[in-house]
Amino acid sequence: MTNTSSVSTSGSTTYLTGTISGLDTDSLIEAAVAQKTARADTIDAKVTANETKIASYQSLQTLLQAISDSMTALAGTTYSSVTTTTNAFDEKSAYLTASDGTDATSVIAVDADSDAVAASYEITVTQLAKAMKVTSTAQTAGTALGLSGVMSVGVDGGTAAEITVTSTMTVSDIAAAINAKTSTTGVTATLITSSTGTRLVMSTSDTNQQISLASASGDDIGQSLGLTDSSGAFANVLQAAQPSIVTIDGVEIESDGNELTDVIPGLSISLLQATSGQTITLDIEANYDDIKTAITDFIDAYNALRAFVVTNQTVGSGGVVADDAVLFADGILRDVNRQLSALLGGKSGSDDELTDLSALGITLNSANQLELSDETSLDNLLLTDLSSVAAFFETKFEASDSNLKLLKNDTTLSYDFDLEVTVTDGAISSVSVDGDSSLFTISGSRIIGATGSIYEGLSFALATPTSGTVSVQITQGFANLITSLMSDYANTTTGVIQQRINTLDTVNSDLTEQSETIRDNAETYRTKLIAKYSAMETELYAAQILQEQIKAILGASSDDDD
Repeated sequence: MTNTSSVSTSGSTTYLTGTISGLDTDSLIEAAVAQKTARADTIDAKVTANETKIASYQSLQTLLQAISDSMTALAGTTYSSVTTTTNAFDEKSAYLTASDGTDATSVIAVDADSDAVAASYEITVTQLAKAMKVTSTAQTAGTALGLSGVMSVGVDGGTAAEITVTSTMTVSDIAAAINAKTSTTGVTATLITSSTGTRLVMSTSDTNQQISLASASGDDIGQSLGLTDSSGAFANVLQAAQPSIVTIDGVEIESDGNELTDVIPGLSISLLQATSGQTITLDIEANYDDIKTAITDFIDAYNALRAFVVTNQTVGSGGVVADDAVLFADGILRDVNRQLSALLGGKSGSDDELTDLSALGITLNSANQLELSDETSLDNLLLTDLSSVAAFFETKFEASDSNLKLLKNDTTLSYDFDLEVTVTDGAISSVSVDGDSSLFTISGSRIIGATGSIYEGLSFALATPTSGTVSVQITQGFANLITSLMSDYANTTTGVIQQRINTLDTVNSDLTEQSETIRDNAETYRTKLIAKYSAMETELYAAQILQEQIKAILGASSDDDD
């Protein structure tokens, strides 16, 4: 019986396989290649494990950043050449009350910024500012008016523009011509149609402005339309221009508009309607809601981190680490958790009495999660002793020279030192502490804590510098301590976690390259084996054919002898 071969394909290679040799050459090839790629499989598993760890580190980054974000709103402010930063303690809220118990927000609206001073004001709105409106007599819509002339349109004290009217223009065409010049004149035109015809209504864009209308040449367009009389005065005034009149704490204020932005520093007051025998009380106070929200957001963010820590510390009953405990015994997670716990249990701020979270009614429960166990205490402190709350959260910076500004505070240390400054030809030439000039570097007017020194992370600006000693005190607040620690770990550029992620990415790149090389070599080896076994099958097949031919020849010779 003749054994036959079949044709197999591997990639782009076609080869013979079959039962001529009695060997399963496909299986032999696969087994040999698998032995070569076993190392690549191990490497790929390491890459997958590293990718899982990277994802966990990124989750940790996100959780730590959420903690930092919650405290950023309460952290101490810093100074720059552009602006001084503000926080929730600087923000103000406006509270309105009407003397007759009605809705005060229908009378005025108030926006307060950080420049506003906590105070109370009594406000009455006598009248709102209004735009002047005049109207023409009724005209026939769509019909040419047959007027030819030029009229000058504008507002008193503003820039006028000439409107050219031709005999074929309708009242609608004139309105369009006026509106084409609105950006120059400050006057707009609309049409009102009734059963008696269409009227042209002219209005000022801004309130308390007088419309100016005069004939420049040709027909007197204003008089012809019934806008003005023979004396040039407006014939039909729908609404006279008027200013707003408001009284604040007994002082009457008159304004061209209904938006008062420069009456009280830090306040923008919008007048919505006039009052009649009604007084609005405006109270400017701290934004208690935002402060409390920042505190409760911190509690939530910390508890989310605690849940993550617990998950990554889980060990099963058999002593086996849980599959989702990816960062089990991880040094970074352990260190940041330890340092954060130390801050929660320590003392912070510059207030003599309010020095820890428990004074705010915030405690740790049996699961080591934060909880607002005494919300009444927190509310009372916010309403009656906000300065102590601010002193706990904010970093306090004091300098004997007001020209020294704190630019950067990326440290968890508190300081009390004398900065000895030498100025030569108007520029800072040296800075030292206790005679040591290596602790700070100088860049123009900036004084920067030297890398590796205890002042690293601090940066100051000294405007109009003069030689002398500047006494500096920095007492770190709780919020600044938290944001600084979180930045050390969670910063997506320089943080400890990001550095670890970058290292793992580099390792994975190298491992992936090794795996690809191993697999490429294995495929080359597969090609060689295919060629080897295919050649063997081919030779065996040829031998088999030769054997069959010999048998046939011998069989024929035997038949001839018979």
